[in-house]
Amino acid sequence: MSKFTRTVLASAVAAQFVMAPNVIAQESASADVANEFEVIVVSGSRTEKPLKDVAGSISVVTAEEIENQVVDDMSQLFKYDPSVQVSGTAGQAQNIIVRGMGGDRVLMIKDGMRMNEGYGADGLNDIVGRGFIETDTLKQVEVAKGAASSLYGSDALGGIVVFTTKDASDYLEEGETFAGKVKAGHSSNTKQNNLGTTLALKTGDFEHLLSATVRKGEEQQNYKETKAPLDIDSTSILYKAKYNINEKQNLSLIVDSWKQDVKGDTAYGLLSYFRTLDGYDVLEENSLGEKDNLSMQLRYQSTDATAIYDQLNVSVYRNSTEQTDTEYGKLDIDANFGYPVVEIRDMWKTAVYEQDTVGFLSNASLELNDTHTLGYGLDVEQSESKRHESKLYSVEGTPKPGYPQEEDKFPTTEVFRAGVFVNDEMRFLDGALTVTPGVRFDMYKMDPKGAVKEDGTEYKKFDENNVSFNLGALYRIAPTMNLFAQYGQGFKVPAYDLAYLDHDNSLYGYKIKPSDDLSPEKSDTFELGLRGHVEDFYFTAAAFYTKYDDFLSTALIDIEEGTNPYTGQPMNINIYQYQNIDSVTIKGLEFAGQYYLNDNVSMYANAAYTDGRDDQTDDYITSISPLSGVAGVRFENDDFTSELLVNWAARMTKVPEESVEIPGYATMDFLVNYNVTEDFKVNLAITNLLDKEYVKYINGAGHKTNDTLQDITEAGRTFSASVSYNF
Repeated sequence: MSKFTRTVLASAVAAQFVMAPNVIAQESASADVANEFEVIVVSGSRTEKPLKDVAGSISVVTAEEIENQVVDDMSQLFKYDPSVQVSGTAGQAQNIIVRGMGGDRVLMIKDGMRMNEGYGADGLNDIVGRGFIETDTLKQVEVAKGAASSLYGSDALGGIVVFTTKDASDYLEEGETFAGKVKAGHSSNTKQNNLGTTLALKTGDFEHLLSATVRKGEEQQNYKETKAPLDIDSTSILYKAKYNINEKQNLSLIVDSWKQDVKGDTAYGLLSYFRTLDGYDVLEENSLGEKDNLSMQLRYQSTDATAIYDQLNVSVYRNSTEQTDTEYGKLDIDANFGYPVVEIRDMWKTAVYEQDTVGFLSNASLELNDTHTLGYGLDVEQSESKRHESKLYSVEGTPKPGYPQEEDKFPTTEVFRAGVFVNDEMRFLDGALTVTPGVRFDMYKMDPKGAVKEDGTEYKKFDENNVSFNLGALYRIAPTMNLFAQYGQGFKVPAYDLAYLDHDNSLYGYKIKPSDDLSPEKSDTFELGLRGHVEDFYFTAAAFYTKYDDFLSTALIDIEEGTNPYTGQPMNINIYQYQNIDSVTIKGLEFAGQYYLNDNVSMYANAAYTDGRDDQTDDYITSISPLSGVAGVRFENDDFTSELLVNWAARMTKVPEESVEIPGYATMDFLVNYNVTEDFKVNLAITNLLDKEYVKYINGAGHKTNDTLQDITEAGRTFSASVSYNF
């Protein structure tokens, strides 16, 4: 699978297949692209299957595309796929939005393991994101769109993202025992320099892979480069060991460590309120964010057929995530709001988010006869999550009265999930029609471990069951054309941070109270699509409709009268609570096509359209995107390829009341890839070639005035380059 070579279109196509090889060589373009329909994915059925045989939309990004596009951060993975958006940039909290649904409503999996959830995860401005991953270790990224709980259980409400990391076999040619790769790169976008090394070794029945990458840079700047810079340093170490018991069985170990430090010269969260007060001057400020993720997995795989399975995968894993954010500020205070305050005050704020998940995963398949192939499995997982915050205000080393302050944003919470699934791939009409029904039963428990609220009552425990159903169909209407349709159900356990959040921020005019009456969010996805080719024109198209029931959203439940402790003025304090609303509906269309003029030149275009509303209020939701797409032309000849792409988006008029519309844009990128030798490769990417100032809607959604958009404009013209050597 490592030998597949694909163009940038794989990430631009908002659907199902990868359509263009890097090197045409002696074969025709049509023959090579037809072969690419065989790209193997696992997200559609939890077993390896050619993408052309999947009854649903799946976007794929390969290691070759990551390298050719000079991708160095998760936020850049889907920059040419309008159906998949990534919120946040380098150093910030990041989350993936699939067809207008994001946050923890999209399940993220790495090498079969559940990745950490985001905290405050509404998909747009999360406090803790989910981008704890090194892009250079990735072999493939798959995004299965729409509800997928019949296979993956809770949280696969709006889709799943599957990250697969590289193996030693991706570097070792037939007969080789040692190989590796050295890669270095630079990006002017984030002033980042990176250096990575991968070593692959085979000794007898053992295979080893060791990959290490170091990155040093800054936060992505806005167009006018007015952001206070953040220094971002990250280190990734991936180790994989595989023992081949025999030709059909193997045992493997994965240890994956990722760390990142983000240092800044500002303390936005700590000092934002005090900057506006008369008599309060900031003398010094800084911040430090430390992100740490460690995952370990032991996996057994077998294709040695028995009476109950033809192939079997069993694994146990642990995934631990911790993010610590510390802010410091020193204030020179000479104020009088009814009483004088004259002092030099030191202030600290530290917030820690921790999540630890252990799990047992299994899936198997068994071909009963020429018509039926069963897939089945059992998953058991348990997570513990906590969020603690402390504040200390002091004068000349002496804490002020009432400090330090300690607060748990929500009680330490355990979530237990267990699910069993089964599906039946049924083939009819001499294999022309494939119908796959599937069902999964899940049970889950959410336990705040006896914690009590401020009024002394205990937080509610959740203990419920859920059944999810899926039905997919694929019909070969011609040798080179498939029609597919699917219906899928999804559900999500009520998020612990939403159910139990007890947050008093009266100073800023609001409080959030915990809720004892939350139901699981559920979704129903309908999709109809067509993929195939007519001579040298290749295309894919899909229409989808998803309804989300019992959608969780904040509701204003009360308004209290209070007094500002610094000014002494009366103020209103809004009381919010997370509640289930009736439903949200998202629908849309996706299309992509590519035409080969000859063996050297091809043209392509794609587009995605979504519409999403709160069914109760008819208001637009903020996570949808405007009509947008990519168009490009590609030239390739022997060891050289070049590509000119236009990213575009229409003006976003579907915004909630009192929110500003975000103007449309069209920008141009230029990519060059050159194989200097068989082992030495150079990649260059120029982004925003014409140096246009613009805002992506996903970052500007919900803004009330145009004045606040300046800080979130995209960077101007930037350059990225990488060189790699295989040995």
